Amino acid sequence: MEAKKAAREIYDPTKPFNHEIRRLIESTHRGDGPFVVRPLGKRFEIDDSGLSGHSKMPAADGIGTKGLLHWKMNTMEHGAQDAFAMVIDDLMESGHIPVWFLDHIQMQEENQERIFRIIRSLVGLSRDNGIAMCGGETAIVNTLQGFEVGIVGMGYAMRGMEIKPDLRENDVIIGLRSSGVHSNGLSFFRRELLENRGLGLDYILPYGRSIGEELTTPTAVYMPALKELMRKTEGAGERVIRGMVHITGGGISKLGELIGGRDLDVNVSMPFTHSIFSYVQREFSIKSSDMYLRFNNGVGYAIAVPGSYVNDSLAVLRQYFPAEVIGVAAKGNGKVRIRSQYDSETVVY
Repeated sequence: MEAKKAAREIYDPTKPFNHEIRRLIESTHRGDGPFVVRPLGKRFEIDDSGLSGHSKMPAADGIGTKGLLHWKMNTMEHGAQDAFAMVIDDLMESGHIPVWFLDHIQMQEENQERIFRIIRSLVGLSRDNGIAMCGGETAIVNTLQGFEVGIVGMGYAMRGMEIKPDLRENDVIIGLRSSGVHSNGLSFFRRELLENRGLGLDYILPYGRSIGEELTTPTAVYMPALKELMRKTEGAGERVIRGMVHITGGGISKLGELIGGRDLDVNVSMPFTHSIFSYVQREFSIKSSDMYLRFNNGVGYAIAVPGSYVNDSLAVLRQYFPAEVIGVAAKGNGKVRIRSQYDSETVVY
């Protein structure tokens, strides 16, 4: 009888991975410390009373149209990372360390094996980054194409230590290299390459990678590098990080968020690129002003620091990602000025 009972608890014919999923989720929880997650029935109870001296910041995002590409390429793990990175690195902009998150998976058809792979990937990302996964929901939506992974996360920052735009003249902007397209501009690629030109995901681009490989490369998770920079500069005697920006929708024009209404300009020169951006710019004769609004153009995250801390900051960040100076703050009128890497134009936003 006990064996039959155990078997029923482990195996549900409608959700064969149910027991394993719960076990994996619980493996991301700590039983002590200022933040504790405890089982409560079929869900989980959050106790953040140990973080009473902190401010909270929620964030939510998903992968949008990239989910269809991941479905076709069977890159479920990459889709999970895209959703995770979008939320986790958004929270880091204000210095709020992500502590827990929930997921909501929507899928065009029942496929327990693919659902399990998404959740297993999210659990791995949780463990790697010290974040508790506190449950979620899965829905089969037969009007959906592909799948969507929505993430709701919560970050905490010590009150008074939140990071707000505080850019000053001669401050330097450091850029962290993107892993590729990330999760922006996918509608353009799908429309122009797959629909209008009728190319397949297996089509090999002139520089040797397939369209599918380019468009499903997962978004970089910058949190470990940013946390380390925050830790290393905490006791510097002045606020070293003068602002951070996750380069997502709006592309490089998002650097304007660092200015915060001050009489400053950010003068930018892009040190990174990826072949996919150079290819589409030439192939479709895209104006530089559109390139820097639509794509990350090789930079996935930007951090503003005083000039005196540039070398130390680069040394920390380069332990995790390629990092270079991409801009300098100067007196101005609130503009972002980008010297294009594609032509001789200077783009102004």
